Amino acid sequence: MALWAAVVVFGCVGGALAQGSKYPLTVSFVTPSGELLSEHTFDLAGIDALPQSKIVTRTPWTHGVQAFTGPTLAAIAELAKRPCCKEVRAYSLGDWSATIPATDWLRQGIILASRLNGATMRVRDKGPYWIMYPIDGRRDLDTQMYQARMIWQVKSLEFVVE
Repeated sequence: MALWAAVVVFGCVGGALAQGSKYPLTVSFVTPSGELLSEHTFDLAGIDALPQSKIVTRTPWTHGVQAFTGPTLAAIAELAKRPCCKEVRAYSLGDWSATIPATDWLRQGIILASRLNGATMRVRDKGPYWIMYPIDGRRDLDTQMYQARMIWQVKSLEFVVE
């Protein structure tokens, strides 16, 4: 009986911890050869503490105009505290990845959205984080190439430092 109680208590605590720990975001900075220079792990509060931007746009995956909020990739890249990056590799929970050149975040103002219309995004709704481009503001961004870079369910960002 004591063993059964321990299993039940451990199972409940483990489940509560898993639900209570939102999906962390790992941000790393690596050399072109892959050598790790630094790594940071952020929870949603840490992402929210970064300067926030908003993109109001339509996407091929949503209905109508939507408001996406989160830090710019430029703000996240500045965490390197050194002459920065030539690209970022974004990885999703579903093992998708996209390589985004620095020119995209410097010229387009793309963001790592943590909010859709003011609400946090659930994993089943393309959250917790989604790379977002201002498609409506720049129709030339509404192409397959840029859409392939707009991955959702982002779990990590790996900036390649020059």
